[in-house]
Amino acid sequence: METLYTTRLLLRGWEVTDAEALYVQAHNPIIGKMCGWMPHKSVAESRDIIENVLRSPRSFAICLPDNTVIGSVGLLLQGESRLGVGENEAEIGYWIGEDFWGKGYVTEATQRVVQYAFEQQHFSRLWAGAYKENVASQRVLEKCGFDYQCTIEDFLMPLTGERHTILVYTLKNN
Repeated sequence: METLYTTRLLLRGWEVTDAEALYVQAHNPIIGKMCGWMPHKSVAESRDIIENVLRSPRSFAICLPDNTVIGSVGLLLQGESRLGVGENEAEIGYWIGEDFWGKGYVTEATQRVVQYAFEQQHFSRLWAGAYKENVASQRVLEKCGFDYQCTIEDFLMPLTGERHTILVYTLKNN
Protein backbone atom coordinates (compact mmCIF):
# COMPACT_ATOMS: atom_id res chain seq x y z
CA MET A 1 0.00 0.00 0.00
CA GLU A 2 1.17 3.46 -0.87
CA THR A 3 2.16 5.90 1.88
CA LEU A 4 0.79 9.42 1.43
CA TYR A 5 2.49 12.49 2.85
CA THR A 6 1.25 15.91 3.93
CA THR A 7 3.12 18.82 5.46
CA ARG A 8 2.81 17.41 9.00
CA LEU A 9 1.57 13.83 8.61
CA LEU A 10 2.14 10.51 6.98
CA LEU A 11 -0.79 8.33 5.96
CA ARG A 12 0.12 4.68 5.70
CA GLY A 13 -1.43 1.26 5.79
CA TRP A 14 -2.38 -0.21 9.14
CA GLU A 15 -0.06 -2.80 10.69
CA VAL A 16 -0.91 -5.35 13.38
CA THR A 17 1.84 -3.72 15.46
CA ASP A 18 -0.37 -0.58 15.60
CA ALA A 19 -2.84 -2.35 17.92
CA GLU A 20 -1.66 -0.70 21.13
CA ALA A 21 -1.57 2.78 19.58
CA LEU A 22 -5.04 2.22 18.11
CA TYR A 23 -6.37 1.10 21.47
CA VAL A 24 -4.94 4.20 23.20
CA GLN A 25 -7.07 6.41 20.92
CA ALA A 26 -10.08 4.17 20.21
CA HIS A 27 -10.96 3.14 23.76
CA ASN A 28 -12.16 6.71 24.37
CA PRO A 29 -15.99 6.51 24.32
CA ILE A 30 -16.26 10.00 22.79
CA ILE A 31 -14.48 8.86 19.60
CA GLY A 32 -16.65 5.82 18.98
CA LYS A 33 -19.81 7.74 19.80
CA MET A 34 -19.04 10.28 17.06
CA CYS A 35 -18.10 7.55 14.56
CA GLY A 36 -20.79 4.94 15.11
CA TRP A 37 -18.73 2.24 16.82
CA MET A 38 -18.24 1.01 20.36
CA PRO A 39 -15.10 1.97 22.30
CA HIS A 40 -12.38 -0.65 22.01
CA LYS A 41 -12.23 -2.83 25.12
CA SER A 42 -8.69 -4.22 24.77
CA VAL A 43 -5.52 -4.17 22.69
CA ALA A 44 -6.58 -7.61 21.40
CA GLU A 45 -9.85 -6.14 20.11
CA SER A 46 -7.94 -3.31 18.42
CA ARG A 47 -5.64 -5.90 16.81
CA ASP A 48 -8.69 -7.82 15.54
CA ILE A 49 -10.16 -4.61 14.08
CA ILE A 50 -6.88 -3.85 12.31
CA GLU A 51 -6.75 -7.37 10.86
CA ASN A 52 -10.41 -7.53 9.78
CA VAL A 53 -11.43 -3.93 9.04
CA LEU A 54 -8.56 -1.47 8.80
CA ARG A 55 -6.18 -3.56 6.69
CA SER A 56 -8.19 -2.51 3.63
CA PRO A 57 -6.12 -1.13 0.73
CA ARG A 58 -8.03 2.15 1.09
CA SER A 59 -7.67 2.62 4.87
CA PHE A 60 -4.86 4.80 6.17
CA ALA A 61 -3.45 5.25 9.66
CA ILE A 62 -2.96 8.98 10.31
CA CYS A 63 0.53 9.30 11.81
CA LEU A 64 2.73 12.06 13.09
CA PRO A 65 6.19 12.27 11.45
CA ASP A 66 7.60 9.98 14.19
CA ASN A 67 5.07 7.29 13.05
CA THR A 68 2.78 7.76 16.10
CA VAL A 69 -0.77 6.71 15.13
CA ILE A 70 -3.29 9.44 15.98
CA GLY A 71 -6.31 8.48 13.85
CA SER A 72 -7.62 6.96 10.67
CA VAL A 73 -8.93 8.05 7.26
CA GLY A 74 -10.27 5.79 4.56
CA LEU A 75 -12.53 5.19 1.60
CA LEU A 76 -15.52 2.87 1.28
CA LEU A 77 -16.68 1.75 -2.15
CA GLN A 78 -20.09 0.93 -3.56
CA GLY A 79 -21.46 -1.99 -1.56
CA GLU A 80 -19.38 -1.01 1.51
CA SER A 81 -20.94 2.42 2.13
CA ARG A 82 -24.47 3.00 3.36
CA LEU A 83 -24.76 6.46 1.76
CA GLY A 84 -25.86 5.54 -1.75
CA VAL A 85 -22.36 5.58 -3.22
CA GLY A 86 -22.51 4.79 -6.93
CA GLU A 87 -20.12 3.12 -9.32
CA ASN A 88 -16.76 4.91 -9.52
CA GLU A 89 -17.57 6.77 -6.28
CA ALA A 90 -16.44 6.35 -2.67
CA GLU A 91 -17.35 7.47 0.83
CA ILE A 92 -14.60 9.08 2.88
CA GLY A 93 -14.55 8.69 6.64
CA TYR A 94 -12.12 9.73 9.36
CA TRP A 95 -11.52 10.07 13.06
CA ILE A 96 -8.73 11.36 15.24
CA GLY A 97 -7.80 10.89 18.89
CA GLU A 98 -9.21 13.49 21.26
CA ASP A 99 -5.73 14.72 22.26
CA PHE A 100 -5.20 15.80 18.63
CA TRP A 101 -8.47 17.70 18.07
CA GLY A 102 -8.36 21.31 16.96
CA LYS A 103 -4.94 21.12 15.29
CA GLY A 104 -6.11 20.76 11.66
CA TYR A 105 -4.76 17.22 11.32
CA VAL A 106 -8.04 15.68 10.09
CA THR A 107 -8.52 18.42 7.50
CA GLU A 108 -4.94 17.94 6.28
CA ALA A 109 -5.31 14.15 6.10
CA THR A 110 -8.72 14.36 4.42
CA GLN A 111 -7.47 16.82 1.79
CA ARG A 112 -4.62 14.44 0.94
CA VAL A 113 -6.93 11.41 0.66
CA VAL A 114 -9.33 13.44 -1.52
CA GLN A 115 -6.39 14.21 -3.83
CA TYR A 116 -5.41 10.51 -3.83
CA ALA A 117 -9.02 9.44 -4.53
CA PHE A 118 -9.40 11.75 -7.52
CA GLU A 119 -5.90 11.74 -9.02
CA GLN A 120 -4.77 8.17 -8.40
CA GLN A 121 -8.00 6.19 -7.95
CA HIS A 122 -9.96 8.28 -10.48
CA PHE A 123 -13.20 8.38 -8.50
CA SER A 124 -15.82 10.73 -9.97
CA ARG A 125 -17.38 11.73 -6.65
CA LEU A 126 -16.78 11.38 -2.94
CA TRP A 127 -19.48 11.13 -0.30
CA ALA A 128 -19.27 11.76 3.44
CA GLY A 129 -21.65 11.71 6.37
CA ALA A 130 -21.44 13.52 9.70
CA TYR A 131 -23.72 13.33 12.70
CA LYS A 132 -25.84 16.47 13.03
CA GLU A 133 -24.25 17.13 16.45
CA ASN A 134 -20.69 16.66 15.14
CA VAL A 135 -20.11 20.23 13.98
CA ALA A 136 -16.31 19.75 13.90
CA SER A 137 -16.65 16.97 11.31
CA GLN A 138 -19.01 19.11 9.23
CA ARG A 139 -16.42 21.91 9.29
CA VAL A 140 -13.70 19.50 8.08
CA LEU A 141 -15.86 18.53 5.11
CA GLU A 142 -16.64 22.15 4.28
CA LYS A 143 -12.93 23.12 4.49
CA CYS A 144 -12.17 20.25 2.09
CA GLY A 145 -14.67 21.58 -0.47
CA PHE A 146 -17.57 19.19 0.16
CA ASP A 147 -21.11 20.49 -0.41
CA TYR A 148 -24.06 19.65 1.82
CA GLN A 149 -26.55 17.43 -0.04
CA CYS A 150 -29.23 16.26 2.36
CA THR A 151 -30.12 15.18 5.86
CA ILE A 152 -31.05 11.59 6.68
CA GLU A 153 -33.17 11.26 9.81
CA ASP A 154 -33.20 8.09 11.89
CA PHE A 155 -30.03 6.62 10.30
CA LEU A 156 -29.21 3.28 11.96
CA MET A 157 -25.61 2.75 13.02
CA PRO A 158 -25.29 -1.05 12.89
CA LEU A 159 -22.29 -1.37 15.22
CA THR A 160 -24.04 0.45 18.08
CA GLY A 161 -27.72 -0.01 17.28
CA GLU A 162 -28.15 3.75 17.74
CA ARG A 163 -30.05 5.99 15.37
CA HIS A 164 -28.71 9.40 14.38
CA THR A 165 -29.47 12.30 12.11
CA ILE A 166 -26.77 12.33 9.42
CA LEU A 167 -25.79 15.24 7.21
CA VAL A 168 -24.62 13.97 3.82
CA TYR A 169 -21.98 15.83 1.80
CA THR A 170 -20.48 15.21 -1.65
CA LEU A 171 -17.50 16.44 -3.64
CA LYS A 172 -17.23 15.98 -7.41
CA ASN A 173 -13.96 15.41 -9.23
CA ASN A 174 -13.61 18.40 -11.53
